[in-house]
Amino acid sequence: MKKSTIIFTLLFLSVQFSMAQFRVVGYMPSWAGSVNSIQYSKLTHINYAFLLPTSTGGLQAIENPSKLQSLVSLAHSNGKKVLIAVGGWNNGDDGAFESLAGNTGWRNAFVSNLINFVNQYNLDGIDIDWEYPDNGASANNYAALMQQLSTEMHNRGKLLTAAVVAINGASILNSVFGYVDFLNLMAYDANNFDHSTYSYATQSINYWKGRGLPASKVVLGVPFYGRPSWESFAALVARGANPNADVFSGVGYNGIATIKSKTNLAFDQGNGIMIWELSQDATGANSLLSAINEVVVQRTGGGGNTITIQAESYNSMLGVQTEACTDAGGGQNVGWIDANDWMAFYNINFPVSGTYKVEYRVASLSGGGTLSLDLNAGSIQLGALAVPSTGGWQTWTTITHNVYVNAGTYNVGVFAQAGGWNLNWIKITRPSTARLVTQGSTPESKVAVEESAAGKWVIYPNPVQHQLNIMAGEDLTGGTIRIVDVAGRQVLSPRAATYKVDVSSLAPGVYTLIFTKKGNVVTKQFVK
Repeated sequence: MKKSTIIFTLLFLSVQFSMAQFRVVGYMPSWAGSVNSIQYSKLTHINYAFLLPTSTGGLQAIENPSKLQSLVSLAHSNGKKVLIAVGGWNNGDDGAFESLAGNTGWRNAFVSNLINFVNQYNLDGIDIDWEYPDNGASANNYAALMQQLSTEMHNRGKLLTAAVVAINGASILNSVFGYVDFLNLMAYDANNFDHSTYSYATQSINYWKGRGLPASKVVLGVPFYGRPSWESFAALVARGANPNADVFSGVGYNGIATIKSKTNLAFDQGNGIMIWELSQDATGANSLLSAINEVVVQRTGGGGNTITIQAESYNSMLGVQTEACTDAGGGQNVGWIDANDWMAFYNINFPVSGTYKVEYRVASLSGGGTLSLDLNAGSIQLGALAVPSTGGWQTWTTITHNVYVNAGTYNVGVFAQAGGWNLNWIKITRPSTARLVTQGSTPESKVAVEESAAGKWVIYPNPVQHQLNIMAGEDLTGGTIRIVDVAGRQVLSPRAATYKVDVSSLAPGVYTLIFTKKGNVVTKQFVK
């Protein structure tokens, strides 16, 4: 295929972590539900609602702090992220947001207070639920607040998300799209009876994507309650509602069939589903969260053991374009791939250390291409594969190799060592279910594991200003240390390993420390 003459310039100012795999975000209210009843395995993020601001940038006391602490403990033990949801409907009173966002000093105080709150409760980020900024000055103040929060959260490796109105959200300026990791679209409460139809969900997604929100940042909201009665789905089912229908005694809700249809819509047009709220779900075979999970398992080919990353959902790239795809499942693929082009997918979790099976769905008219896989902007190389000729740009085949990866969360990169191929998706299967293959096996890419007590590494303080300290359960003698930035550029050349590293000369940003000894490598990320 002829590559168009478009020049892509990427400026890496900070790492903005976004889930490349499909998100399932559930809100847990402070006033209802038990954290012990949450189906953690079927979620990726949980938002604790709500933390309320004061008009001068302070924070009101959080309701049920012990519940939040228990939620964080249980969620983290299950490998899930917890964010604090700030704001909410609050009887339609957004006066505190309007006041603090419009005053530089109060906005600074608010951001500082949120940082302290996140640190105090060991949270993974912030979800801003300002309902709703107005057009004009209010919209500009909202954008300024989100920009400031984005810098502070992302510099600390934390998430920033926001809940937004389903449609007609002009007061959310387009600049906000670049500040957030994703937006939760509140595609419900449109009116009374038919407040959250499939059509309304489609309209919501089309509205935000039409304004330029990337599909990778679209999370579709669904209700676990009905209107106009405001009954929970569990209560409706308990009094006789059909769990597979959408109407009962004049109450409109989303039953299992509609929830599944919306989840498929979110897979096709976005990258996640959001739930208001978890305590309203029914149990057993009638659980709406279980219905969502059934679709996730079906669409990812194995649920928790396999994740599927759509190629077009990249978080950053160089030189590639997207096009309509005729492979099974349709959607889009990435094409116009030349030598040295690349795609990066942020915040991909490898839950255990071991050999992962990685599959690539590729097409190539003439063959001759080569792709390679790396982590954290090339600081960890995992191996390369030849792309064969498939006889056409939309004639697809799957190529596979096995790679060894440390347990952890990484930015995953696909690099074109030689071009002339298209990519539809990547599948990563964890070691417990990976079948061993010989093609492209790369034992030389094995990375040292930080899993045992003897080999555990800690670097501190993080964020750091001047001196980075290393606590490792191994002797560093004979090893080397180097540091790379988020673009993979070496900013501190290899030197003899020491337990104290001077980083005072580094500019503010996110970096990776790489320790190498006898062919083994340990990588640790830090913020300056």
